[in-house]
Amino acid sequence: MNTASIPVQYLEITLEENAVISDIKKALKMIKGVAAVRVANPTKTRELNATTIKAIEDVRAGKTFKASSVDDLLNQCLS
Repeated sequence: MNTASIPVQYLEITLEENAVISDIKKALKMIKGVAAVRVANPTKTRELNATTIKAIEDVRAGKTFKASSVDDLLNQCLS
């Protein structure tokens, strides 16, 4: 069965105590429709670089390009 076109939803849960991770994993696996349960190692999470942080800040501040077409966007970028 090709599952490439089936939309997948992700749920992130933050736990304060490692002791409950095993129980939470077991409980989640018992729920119908749960395809996978993985525990992320916080030391392996990717840090955002300065460029990405600046881009996020610009978007939040409304500093974005608005264009009616690709040509319009290119004209704004080049002028």
